[in-house]
Amino acid sequence: MKSKTLKMLAMVLALVFALTIVGCGGGTKDTGDANKTKTEPVKLRIGTTVAPDHSYTVAAQGFKKTVEEKTNGAVTVDYQGAGVMGGERQMVEAVARGDLEMTMTSDIGLAAMYPELGFVNLPYLFESYDDVDKNYRNGWVGEYVAKYVEPKGVIVLATGENDFRGLTNSKRPITKGADLNGLKIRVPEIPMYIDFYKSMGVLPTPMAITELTTALQQKTVDGQDNGAIITYDNGLQDFQKYATKTNHIYSAMQVCISKKTWDKLSADQQKIVKDAAIAMADEQVKLNRANVADRFAKMTAAGMEVIDATPQLTADFKAVAARMYKDPQYDKAYTKEIMDKVREMKGVK
Repeated sequence: MKSKTLKMLAMVLALVFALTIVGCGGGTKDTGDANKTKTEPVKLRIGTTVAPDHSYTVAAQGFKKTVEEKTNGAVTVDYQGAGVMGGERQMVEAVARGDLEMTMTSDIGLAAMYPELGFVNLPYLFESYDDVDKNYRNGWVGEYVAKYVEPKGVIVLATGENDFRGLTNSKRPITKGADLNGLKIRVPEIPMYIDFYKSMGVLPTPMAITELTTALQQKTVDGQDNGAIITYDNGLQDFQKYATKTNHIYSAMQVCISKKTWDKLSADQQKIVKDAAIAMADEQVKLNRANVADRFAKMTAAGMEVIDATPQLTADFKAVAARMYKDPQYDKAYTKEIMDKVREMKGVK
């Protein structure tokens, strides 16, 4: 009798315990869908170095709207421009570590972190937008960049545009290579740029874009290498008198997401983010190309002397570029395989 009583008591206690656990929210909560799992929202912070009216910033608003609407708020987007999250190299490094979810960076920012990618900025590698679209944004160059950085923890979702680069300085008009002799010019933190400008007699000063305004104000440098949009949007025309449309180097923009962040997204969310990034890059390119002429006009209105590259300056620059294509140091820096493709594309023997 005593044994039966103890068994009954044990059964009652077990039932009470089970009911208590369910009542306290333990176990799996019935959501009406046995296959549905509850996940925390994913926040995508996008870091850039550009100004509020730059094409990166404008295009990013469409990306935010699309992603948040199509994921029903499960993925949110927080755009952080103007270098709030650091310089481009810093942000690329943070994305690789997983400390920052996304960045829109120039390929110069990527190459500062991964020097092997510096070949994309070789002088006169691309000489027109058609050339860019065929061989970079929709061609082998863009494919190579994306393939290279993925094992490093960085996924390239799309390729946009930084622009063709030019020169500004506070000393004199640049109409031939000899005019650059002795000038202190800010260049990106990439050995190829330093080599190019040293060959032109320049005293190249590598530094991040976030440090450039102060350097120009304090006359640490005489000038800088950048496109019209970056120059004007950062107010650099306030410290520079002369601008030359050299178009000697092209720079693209990569929309990058951390592999660690990417892996947090479901397959459906990955497709939404990828498609939205491609649409954002396409829109950014259209805006960017429309803005170039506008920025040059504004630079002129601000008192800068803006001139086209003379045939002599272009010839002087291209002579340096031809030497660089054949220089064994670039076979070593970028691999012979890549430089052979570059030489084939440019018809260099």
